[in-house]
Amino acid sequence: MRSVYAGVDIGGTNTVLVLYDERRRPLAKTRFPTLGERRELYGNPSGYMDRLETELRRATEELFPSGGARLTAVGIGVPGQVAPETGIVRDATNLGWGEVELAGRMAARLRTPVRIEHDVRAFAWGETMAGSAQGSRVAICLTIGTGIAAGVVLDGRLVYGSRYLAGEIGHDSVDGLRTACACGKTGCLETVVSAPGIARLAEQAGLGDAGGYPSRPSAADVSRMCEDNDERALNLYRYVAGTLAGKLGTAVALLDPDVVVIGGGVAEAGEWLFGPLRERLDAAFPWLEGKLRIVKSALGEDAVPLGALHLAYPED
Repeated sequence: MRSVYAGVDIGGTNTVLVLYDERRRPLAKTRFPTLGERRELYGNPSGYMDRLETELRRATEELFPSGGARLTAVGIGVPGQVAPETGIVRDATNLGWGEVELAGRMAARLRTPVRIEHDVRAFAWGETMAGSAQGSRVAICLTIGTGIAAGVVLDGRLVYGSRYLAGEIGHDSVDGLRTACACGKTGCLETVVSAPGIARLAEQAGLGDAGGYPSRPSAADVSRMCEDNDERALNLYRYVAGTLAGKLGTAVALLDPDVVVIGGGVAEAGEWLFGPLRERLDAAFPWLEGKLRIVKSALGEDAVPLGALHLAYPED
């Protein structure tokens, strides 16, 4: 009987599921909308678990249609306040989840060991094991998509915090901001530094009024406007990068990282984001110029599934 392992990334928009062999080599990958096409699963963890179970079984059966394989372990990266020891996730606001015993319930469904981890800590671990943070002593790994959070690796160990909330930089308030956040606060960093935040700023600035772009442009649309040298779009990304640098600078001063890795959909903006971010941090810390690497994720959407699996079932 062949052993198959699964890594899952439950994102605010899509879920990515990867099957691996015993050497952590990918065998198959699939994705599906986390909340359904019409968001009918928002606030419905049982309905979501039904879908995840179905997709895991379908992926395994499609890979081995004649049988002969068993799902040996599953690692799941999920947003919210995640306690891996208990398998419980709390306050996953982008999913509408309050408190969910995710690991235990999925293990009972699948009849296999399941470990959950905060999605960004899983991202950081994936990048540390096989991506842009590999070989680093100290790494700050950010994902910027539906929201923003950080995973920190110090001397080969993830930082969890006393309440499993280490890295929730997205809900640190920015002076002068008054925009409501999904967490219930106002002025959170992720109301600016996130895909929805960038889209909101673009709409407010009227960026979609010309050039054949939608009247409500997405963050990806704003990146394409930058490629067209639209000065308003370039200024918007400078503002986003500057706002991020203001918060990230404190973490850099505190932790002295070798590398800052940025992933998530917004990272696809590339140098429109990374360029001004490096400039701001170099100006703030001139003694680090050229020494602190600020780079894009090497693994992309595969980082969370791989990191979650490594944490769930480390290789011997």
